[in-house]
Amino acid sequence: MAVGQETADDGASWPERLWWTLVGCTLLNWSVALLGATTSFAWMGALVVLTGALGLLTILASWLPQARGGVLERQRWVLGWFAALVLVGTFVAWSFIQVRAAPGYGTDELAFDQYAGQLVVHGLNPYVHSMAPSFSQFRVSPDGYTYSLSGSPVTQLSYPALAFLLYVPLLALGWSSQLAVALNVAAWGLTVLLLFAALPTRVRPAALVLGSVAIYVSYAVGGITDVLFMPLLVGAAYRWDRFGESRITYAGPVLLGLAMAVKQTPWLLLPFLVCALAIDEHARAGAKAAFRRSARYVAVVAAAFLAPNLPFVFMSPNAWVKGVLTPITSHLVPAGQGAVALSLFLKVGGGSLAAFTAATVILALLLILIYVGTYPLLRMATFVLPALILFFASRSYGNYLVALIPAAVVGAVTIRPFSRQGETHPGRGRIRRSRRWLAAVSLGAALMTATVVYALADGQPLKVRVTGIRTTGQLATVEQISLYVANVSGGTVRPAFALEEGGGITTFWHVAQGPGSLLPDTSANYTIVSPNFPAQPSIAGGFSVVAFSRGPAAVSSTGPYEATALHVALTPIAINQAVRVGSSLIVRAALLDQLDRPIHRAGVPIYLGQIIYDQSGLELSEARINHEPPGQTPVMARTNNDGVAIFRIVGTQSSPDPIYFEANLVQKREFYPYGYSEILPIRFVSR
Repeated sequence: MAVGQETADDGASWPERLWWTLVGCTLLNWSVALLGATTSFAWMGALVVLTGALGLLTILASWLPQARGGVLERQRWVLGWFAALVLVGTFVAWSFIQVRAAPGYGTDELAFDQYAGQLVVHGLNPYVHSMAPSFSQFRVSPDGYTYSLSGSPVTQLSYPALAFLLYVPLLALGWSSQLAVALNVAAWGLTVLLLFAALPTRVRPAALVLGSVAIYVSYAVGGITDVLFMPLLVGAAYRWDRFGESRITYAGPVLLGLAMAVKQTPWLLLPFLVCALAIDEHARAGAKAAFRRSARYVAVVAAAFLAPNLPFVFMSPNAWVKGVLTPITSHLVPAGQGAVALSLFLKVGGGSLAAFTAATVILALLLILIYVGTYPLLRMATFVLPALILFFASRSYGNYLVALIPAAVVGAVTIRPFSRQGETHPGRGRIRRSRRWLAAVSLGAALMTATVVYALADGQPLKVRVTGIRTTGQLATVEQISLYVANVSGGTVRPAFALEEGGGITTFWHVAQGPGSLLPDTSANYTIVSPNFPAQPSIAGGFSVVAFSRGPAAVSSTGPYEATALHVALTPIAINQAVRVGSSLIVRAALLDQLDRPIHRAGVPIYLGQIIYDQSGLELSEARINHEPPGQTPVMARTNNDGVAIFRIVGTQSSPDPIYFEANLVQKREFYPYGYSEILPIRFVSR
């Protein structure tokens, strides 16, 4: 039988079997993910066993003969829904583990929403109050703040009203602990189940695979509130092309309006949907009917959007408008995985952040023009097109790019094929690609290309180079950085410095030394110091120093900087038996690169330290290293031609606690320790 071919006695196709096999593998993956928690929560063991067994059973069931309409098919339907519920339950359990490990809220948006809900419960308008108290109340790390180009954190509520009104009923009932995370987790679980229910049978298992993708589950727990509008968008996307055919179809625009009342990302969907509905109706009933249909859709969306927002609009229109437009108008720091990453990481462009904004606007207009002019070519992609637009924004975080995909999947597979059969007005569904349309598209494409090229070609106003660092020693973080900064632009620049690490921007660092502004064609040496511990990067990883400036808005970057390139490994890795006092033990410390490849370099000093970690605190140890006096720490030895330093250790007294040995390197110029080895405990006992 050819792949994908069906027989009379087997109703399942090969793609369907493979999808269910992937579901089984996904369940097994969840089982493994929960395994580590069983030592703290014994009840997790039951879920681990259930999820693992169900994963294997799902794989087995997917390969059994499955005739359509028989008992076996009904059992398969039950098994499918059972797998979906178990998978969502496993995700909830995994989320609980993550919250127990890090109970502080991961983002300011999560804290803002719950704090705003608390203000509403107390009869206050959150749009006229600062959200700053939410930072400490919900233990938000400073790295979770959103910063403007001047370095100040955003404290204005920045979302439409439904984003926090969802909290109000539960807050009124007295639930406050981890409420925001719980709502996020519930919203993603509901999204997965809605996907599973909405998709056709043959592709239904794809919902469970998509629902377990790491970016979605981590965003749900980590504090990305986009998940709150995802179930609403899934409902809005389901058979969206049927709008107006029955009363139930009005649920689509209602859900879209409510999704728009949660966050700004769904706003970009409205013009594409209105154009699509108008073109479809124009083909069937003419221009007047098309206008009426699209106008009804917009009216329902607007009503649903305004319903939760109107009370706050009436209370303070200016504050409400300022709040919902904050992400657009507040000159926020650039960040994300889109085109702007080339400026942040590779120093390609960055001299004009406004050019990225212009490219976003031009692309939005161009895509609408192409969408209408080539309709129905992009009809199935209606719900994913805004993600392409946001890719070129100066803030193009991953959640902007993936938040619409679940709804896009539902929209693509549940709409009817575009057909002109039975048209009342033949030919009206086809948009004629006139010379004017071609000229407009060509002009838009040229403008878009020119804007993107300008954004990536306009050089950064500052040349920034790291000239030195100061570390925290054994904490292994960087707390002070020396910079050489040259102004190569034609205007005066007032730089504000922060670090880019792991895709996020830290709290802005304080300038301890250096001028407040740089005149054109001048340079200066700066010393910047960390404002808090979360802003300090590890010396074991890389980071970039970014300098932001306003007037015009621009970013300059050092590019990736690595404080360390080598580390030390001890042999033996572990000593599992007690060592007698007076016995000699050889420990080898080898130089390794980032991939643990040996570095054959002679004469490199390696330092081996010793200490006792008692439960009441640190204690000095008395072992002898390389014939040095007992207790001497650290002791230095140089590497031989193989890149290995030899340490001879002799215990001088027994102790109920082991002595912990650790080796490290020292940077020649700044004299900071780095490249720490693993810790080697040795317990010495008397003869």
